[in-house]
Amino acid sequence: MDQLGDPNGYLELSQNPIRFEPVSKVTNVFFDDTSKEVLSVRGGGTLGVVVRGVGRDHTFRMEDRGTISSLKFSPDHSVLAVQRSKNAVELLTYTDGEVGPGSVQECRAKAANMLGFIWTHNDDLVLVTDHGVEFYQTQQVAKDRIGVRHIRSYSLPCSWFVWSTECSLLLLCTGSSPTTTTLQPLIFKPGQSNKLTKFEVEVSSASGTHSTGVTLGERDVCVGTVYGLVTICVLRHPSTPTVAAHLDVYTQNKDGNFKRTHICRLELTGRFAVNIIDSLIIVHHQASKTSLLFDILLGGEVNGGITSVYPITVPRSIQPFSLVEPDAVPSTTSQPISLPCELYAPTWVVFQPDIVIDARLGCMWHLRLRLDCLTSSVEDKSQLVDCLLRRKQAKPLVLSVVRQVVESGQLASLGQIFDKINVAYRQHLNTVLQSQMGESVSAPVASNNAPERRGVVIEQADMYSSVLAPLMEEAEKEEARQAQQKDSTNHEGSRQTVVSPKMVVGVVIEYTRSLGAVGVTVQHFLYELVINALVRARQFYQLHQLLQYHVLADSKPLACLLLSLVGVYSAGQQLSLDMLCRLNTAHDEIIEVLLSQHQVTPALRYARSVGLGESVSARKFLEAAMVSGDRQVFYSTFTFFVLRNTRLRGSSAFAKGEHCDVYVEHYKTLFGELPDCGVQQA
Repeated sequence: MDQLGDPNGYLELSQNPIRFEPVSKVTNVFFDDTSKEVLSVRGGGTLGVVVRGVGRDHTFRMEDRGTISSLKFSPDHSVLAVQRSKNAVELLTYTDGEVGPGSVQECRAKAANMLGFIWTHNDDLVLVTDHGVEFYQTQQVAKDRIGVRHIRSYSLPCSWFVWSTECSLLLLCTGSSPTTTTLQPLIFKPGQSNKLTKFEVEVSSASGTHSTGVTLGERDVCVGTVYGLVTICVLRHPSTPTVAAHLDVYTQNKDGNFKRTHICRLELTGRFAVNIIDSLIIVHHQASKTSLLFDILLGGEVNGGITSVYPITVPRSIQPFSLVEPDAVPSTTSQPISLPCELYAPTWVVFQPDIVIDARLGCMWHLRLRLDCLTSSVEDKSQLVDCLLRRKQAKPLVLSVVRQVVESGQLASLGQIFDKINVAYRQHLNTVLQSQMGESVSAPVASNNAPERRGVVIEQADMYSSVLAPLMEEAEKEEARQAQQKDSTNHEGSRQTVVSPKMVVGVVIEYTRSLGAVGVTVQHFLYELVINALVRARQFYQLHQLLQYHVLADSKPLACLLLSLVGVYSAGQQLSLDMLCRLNTAHDEIIEVLLSQHQVTPALRYARSVGLGESVSARKFLEAAMVSGDRQVFYSTFTFFVLRNTRLRGSSAFAKGEHCDVYVEHYKTLFGELPDCGVQQA
């Protein structure tokens, strides 16, 4: 693999790295994994300490009191902790770029050697020694003095430790044997700590034989969050070069204990580094200069309750990166020099979740996912969509993949893809409903204690505007092109699949089937797309079948659409009436339809059957009867409303507000005297 990178790689380095002074004889570089800052110390601090991080860039000086092993700011940058000896740490006040006097905190265990220290929160300091853990709380009691209060100590042997700011978890290596290593997790909260159940991790070779010379170090362990759960990843190196390494994944269960749940099969040997970005486990391999992507929720072979997971796709290098440098030699041009960077360099060090540091170059990058490059390399599009649905900001890519599947004619997998999309959609709707009802909306936990966090929700409007409507537009253009040029063989040869209205109908029907399978009500505009497509293709029989067998669900908007198509699809009128009758909530619409067809008597009969005979508008019916030109229909209708007036108000006359005078005169013109209903007209 080219050391300068792969243009189609799934990962890229941030375009504007944080620059700092590289390591040299006079400069030491430290990384603060709590604040994600790089501190460059020149001349022991007397020549300056430069702090660089995202949104932070400042410099200060401090006295040279000996070789610095580590220095870190408290999260609020009010205290600077400096380690110069094996059993103590200096706590210095820091205000407005000035380091002031402070105090020295020694380890409580006098014979202990301090392995390091961490700030768990603004005032909480933890010293890690080979004798255990000491937990302190700091407070600035005077301008030049910092008070320290001991909170708790844990006495246990420790050879190394790993700290995760994101999880507030401290992981200690407390013992080892030829085949296993014991890890002790501690969880921290402001002013509090809790010792979790220790567990053992295997370090033996895959064959089960004892591993000669294979030990577990802190560089082989990382802690992060995968799908909302604290996860510990442990690299297991083979004892022989013929056996591939793999990555064991330990997940915290609901009881707070860690159990091995997955094995990421690396199929490689050598030096590795791990990042966890957006719940994807990324394993970098230095020898091949490639990175492998693992999504533990994609599943795999299960053996003894442990799932073997393989890379999502083939390993690829990070995309090429060039570092912009000012001109080293004066020249007439003002253009800066761009130098390609060596990727996966031996001087690279990675930190969680996405940080890469090259101390030789003096650069700190954030590693970014390039999911758009991932879409073209994964052949199983159903698996690809499953992965993308769990990624943040991946909605356009999911929709693009669906459209590509349709346009390439890979329709066999379309139903499965729609099912995955709509299961996530249903979960989103359930969450919204629970939120509106004031219920708990905590993520459900699966049997393997890994909640399926969905990062993307594809709603029906998204699918319509980005996939289905553009496909229909493409089908219309294709139809028009074929109409203009009958012999299009030469043109068709360059196309993989011709998108036709029939194909669009099939796609939409499959999508609506999937929506119905998860209990989601189909929006009207999807049915409208189907009906318009079938009418445009004059496939009336297919439309009739879809309506008859209720593939297209009954609704008022759908019935109105069928009525609007009566000019080209005469059966739509009766189908619309049948649909409205089945709904049993569209009585007014049915009456309007019947009156528009001049079926006055059936409309009046229907109104009486549903209990609307006493409330319907007399004017509306009389108008329809008069327009029909049928004397008998007008006579029957007029007589009905005169009798209704008599029954309701004791008079056969119409109320002034009904505006029926013109119909009374029309009756007199046709039949002379008004009907005798036993009550005198006013």
